[in-house]
Amino acid sequence: MSDWISWQDYCPYCGEPIELLLDPGFADPDAALVYSEDCQVCCRPIVVTLSIDDQGNYDCQLQMESDS
Repeated sequence: MSDWISWQDYCPYCGEPIELLLDPGFADPDAALVYSEDCQVCCRPIVVTLSIDDQGNYDCQLQMESDS
């Protein structure tokens, strides 16, 4: 069992720094995982797009719900 990965970014709504915990069990280079998570500061819904490349590097994109 792998440890969760801490990902730090900024809320697309309020601009405050936030931390997401990413599940390392997600490992499909052919498909992105898309889900919604509320900002820990302003509580607005953020669309999170998590992808992984062939080398196992994670990329996490955050968008406002209205932008998705």
